[in-house]
Amino acid sequence: MQIYSKTCEYALRALVYLALKGKGVFIGASEISEATGIPGPYLTKIFQNLTRRGFLKSRRGVSGGVALCHQPEDVSLIQIVEAIDDLTPFDECVMGLDQCEDHNGCPLHPIWSNAKNEIFLKLKTTSLMDLTKNSKKMKYRRLRRQRLLSAFSDDA
Repeated sequence: MQIYSKTCEYALRALVYLALKGKGVFIGASEISEATGIPGPYLTKIFQNLTRRGFLKSRRGVSGGVALCHQPEDVSLIQIVEAIDDLTPFDECVMGLDQCEDHNGCPLHPIWSNAKNEIFLKLKTTSLMDLTKNSKKMKYRRLRRQRLLSAFSDDA
């Protein structure tokens, strides 16, 4: 069971990068793409969604890019997950059953119910600012394609 999608992971990466810069600081998509390992066109689509949902503002031109609309401490992770993925993973049965409720649950229902409540609470009480605290230590995985291209360029 996946808690959130690759798109949501990328959105979190990009938003943490922006949170390190602070509210209202415009950063170009190419800089964010390079720093986070997110493919540029994919990142652009994510930014469009986050702008429509009020997380970012965008500006064209030389000093353009995207910037956070809110202070990083005012944005919870659950808000981001909900904006990108909805909260359907929290509503679905972990075993894939159509009907799974407290009174008629699957064999894993008690375990998953407790776990998802804890995850939900943690996402609700953790802010973008909280994620920036260990960001200096983060090293993002690069795309396999980028690794393959760099392997070929090293031989040249």
